[in-house]
Amino acid sequence: MPNMGRKKTRMELIETESARHVTFSKRRSGLFKKASELCTMCAVEVAIIIFSIGGKAFSFGHPNVHSVFNRLRFSENPDASTSSNDAAGQDPILHDLNKTHSDLIEDVGLVKKLGKKMRRAIMEKPKPDWFYAPRESLSMEVLYEMKKALEDVQENVRRDKERLLAQA
Repeated sequence: MPNMGRKKTRMELIETESARHVTFSKRRSGLFKKASELCTMCAVEVAIIIFSIGGKAFSFGHPNVHSVFNRLRFSENPDASTSSNDAAGQDPILHDLNKTHSDLIEDVGLVKKLGKKMRRAIMEKPKPDWFYAPRESLSMEVLYEMKKALEDVQENVRRDKERLLAQA
């Protein structure tokens, strides 16, 4: 099986607009995730603003974009006065929300890894002999075993369906 790792991407303009949009979205979310990890691991403040080709602004800030820019503004001009619209009163709340957001992103990553492990385990689990054999070559005893296994799967699917419908 060929290596399914990352490939080196040439840094040049992507010609097709749809591919460019997809790449922008993926890279933007990856950049925001890395910024969030940097904030969590190094206890730093970060602000990122990205404008898409369409002019839409996307931002990430820790504890928030406004407080980071205010800090930058006041460090460059210590005489600048704070306005009543500053987010200073919201900093603890936004800090908690950003921390929760970072934790959730980390949890999603862990769940994805667990899902991949589970899929691999299921795929690597040895199948019974009858799983790959032509049905015509199986004995009645094996066919009954196969029927029972399929009924068990059908029952599990029915239970899961009922559980999901009850939750909805």
